[in-house]
Amino acid sequence: MRGTVTTALVVLAATVLCADAASADPASCTLVNPTTGTCVVEAVGPGSVGGVGNDAPASDPTRRPEAGADRGSAAAPDEVGTPVCLNAGQPVPCSTDKGFWRQDVGCYISATPANPQPAEGTAMWEHFEREFNSGPDTGAVYPCFDVAGVQVSLVYSPNPPEAGPPLPSPGEVARQAVAQMDLQAIRIGITPGPGEVGIVGLPTWLWADGVDATTFGPVTRTATVRGVSVTATARVREVVWDMGDGAVVRCASAGTPYEARFGKNGSPDCGHTYTQDSGDQPDGTFTVSATSHWVVEWEGAGQQGTITLDGLTSEVAVTIGEAQVLVS
Repeated sequence: MRGTVTTALVVLAATVLCADAASADPASCTLVNPTTGTCVVEAVGPGSVGGVGNDAPASDPTRRPEAGADRGSAAAPDEVGTPVCLNAGQPVPCSTDKGFWRQDVGCYISATPANPQPAEGTAMWEHFEREFNSGPDTGAVYPCFDVAGVQVSLVYSPNPPEAGPPLPSPGEVARQAVAQMDLQAIRIGITPGPGEVGIVGLPTWLWADGVDATTFGPVTRTATVRGVSVTATARVREVVWDMGDGAVVRCASAGTPYEARFGKNGSPDCGHTYTQDSGDQPDGTFTVSATSHWVVEWEGAGQQGTITLDGLTSEVAVTIGEAQVLVS
C-alpha cells in the first residue's frame, strides 16, 4: 500500500518541531569538588561561569573564592551563542515563511494544512488509520518543505503544528565540554615555602608548581548534545595572588620556579616583597591564595564564542619575620 503513494510521506504521531533545549541544558554547576560536593565553578550568566559563595573549607585546594573576591569579567550575553536548528549537521533558520523546522524530519512543516487534503479511503489515510487509529476527522496532513522552499513530504498531526524550542545553543553545549575538562586549581609554588621563614624586604617568588593541562591548560574537549557539536579549548589567562598582607599580584604566566642559584634576586615574572612581618596575623602566618582565571574559546554549529571561568583557588600559609628578630 505504501508503495502506491507517490508523494513522499512522513508519518509521525506528534509535532515535535525542534529538540527541547531544556532537556539538554546542562546544570548550572559545571565543576564540583569531589571531596566536599560543593560547586566551585557555577554558571552566573549566559555563556559564563563564575565562582560563588565561601562555604568550602579553607583547606580545600579547590575552594570557592571569598565573597567579594575578584571573579574576572562576566560573560556577555552573546557568548552563549544563539539557538540553532540543524540540517545534516549544518545550522539552518528555525523558521521561515514556509513553517517551522522539524528536526527529526529535516524539513519545515507548515502551520496550514495541505490543500487539498488526501481523499478519504486513499492509501495515505489507510496508513494513518492503521498506525495511529486516526483519520480525517481526528487530524490533518501538513506539507513539509526543504531549505530551498520545495515541498518534500506530507506530515500527519492530530493538532496544528506550533513553533517548538530549538536545539541547545552552541554556548550551552560548550559548557558540557568544560564539564569534561577536570579543571583544577594550581599547585602553589612559593618561597619561602611551608615550614620556612621569609624575611621582610626579601623577594617572594610565586609560581604554579607542576603545571599540566588540567591546572593551566590548554585543554580541549568536544561535546555533542542532540546533534549540536562544539569543540572548546580552555587555558588560564591569569592567576591572581592574594598575599595576605593586603597586596594582590596578578600574573599572566605560570611564574618561574625558584632555584638556589637565583639568590636574593626577585622573580622575573611573578613575585612579591613583604614590607611587614606576619607576627600579628592568626597563627603568625599570612594566608596566600592563588585563584586561577580561565578563558574558554569554543566553536561549533557555525558559531564561536568565549566563556570566562573563575573560582578555582588554592592557598598556603607563609611565615614572614624581621631580619633582626631572626638574628637574635
